Amino acid sequence: MPQDCSYSYKMKNKVIHFLLCLFCFTMPLSQFLNARLLLIFVIVSFFLSGCRLAFKDFIVQSWDLLLFFLILIIGLVFSTDIELGLRQLETSLSLVGVPLLIYNLGYFSKGRLANAFYAFASGAFTASVICLVNATISFSKNGQWSVFFFNNFTEVIDSHPTYFAYYLIFVITYGLYLLYYDLPKRWILLTVSLIAFFFTILLLTGGQTVFISILFIFSFFVSKYLLEQKTKRTSFAIALVLILLGCMFSIVLFFQTSAEFRSLSNQNDYWERMALWKSAIAANTNSLFGVGTGDYNLVLNEYYRGHEMNHFAEENFNSHNQFIQMYFSNGLVGLFSLLLVLGRPLYISVTQRNLLGILLYFPFLMYGVTEVFLGRYQGVVFLALVHQILVSQRPDTSAAIEPLKVNKL
Repeated sequence: MPQDCSYSYKMKNKVIHFLLCLFCFTMPLSQFLNARLLLIFVIVSFFLSGCRLAFKDFIVQSWDLLLFFLILIIGLVFSTDIELGLRQLETSLSLVGVPLLIYNLGYFSKGRLANAFYAFASGAFTASVICLVNATISFSKNGQWSVFFFNNFTEVIDSHPTYFAYYLIFVITYGLYLLYYDLPKRWILLTVSLIAFFFTILLLTGGQTVFISILFIFSFFVSKYLLEQKTKRTSFAIALVLILLGCMFSIVLFFQTSAEFRSLSNQNDYWERMALWKSAIAANTNSLFGVGTGDYNLVLNEYYRGHEMNHFAEENFNSHNQFIQMYFSNGLVGLFSLLLVLGRPLYISVTQRNLLGILLYFPFLMYGVTEVFLGRYQGVVFLALVHQILVSQRPDTSAAIEPLKVNKL
């Protein structure tokens, strides 16, 4: 390739990478801005790449997400509420947009992953500071501690607290991974401070279902430490994990013993999920294709009212389980496509011995058990981003699975 062409290609690639980092930065900060930037960046990156899209390569890289989106489209055929179905498709458009943006970058190197993470973490930090400042101002006016928790805390950035907590878990997990492995000593104090800050914000936004997910991350590092040879670095990292774990259990205990905070927690975390799960399964009249992408609210609310569960209908509760929700709306076909989307990056991470990939993606399985995390743009775009980064990443065995001593685990 001529030198001028090579230089032009590198510059265009850098621009696309910058756009991706800016997209990652705005994701925790503003879903309104992020959704519009995604559309703009996809168009810009397409033109920067010379308007060339190797359709076959794109399908190979993103086939599971595209299949999932296609099944949502097919679900419109079984829907009577087409408007709601189209809104659901609009919410899920990032399943196509994010793969297009990342495809134009080619394979993801370790450096690109780090840059994308730092941009995402910077956005999460900025959003957290905005929420803290707003809550402090509100508290100074009304003296209500509730402004520091859950929906009251994140409403200033128009974010659902549970989804914001997912973002924080992602950042904390990546930070602990760096701290446990190869973070330079000069960055350790800053990293520990940021992990503690993000964990504090997590306690203010995450309900008990979120705590279960972060508990898995903590348990992994503790188990790994117990099975391996100890070093000063790993001992320091585990000491931090144990401190955070103690703080989490203390906060949960406090919430359960305080009537005021227990009420706040219950508003954010609904725990009668078994009744919701059974209702969604029983209300599905088409096991193969479901009730339709646009009819899940209508059918489920009718089932609630017909079985004396009027409160669920009034609150418009969904199934609070992504797997059951997909079976309910799109049947076994939809459930199978969801399992592909969740399983493929994990399979690739295992075969590539990508420990970080497993840690970052496995929590989505846990989110799916307790929430319909693909029901909002925040959840869809987050899944699409992490998914595409992992399936596009070059193999890196610097922190492989062998050191885990998997047989002992």
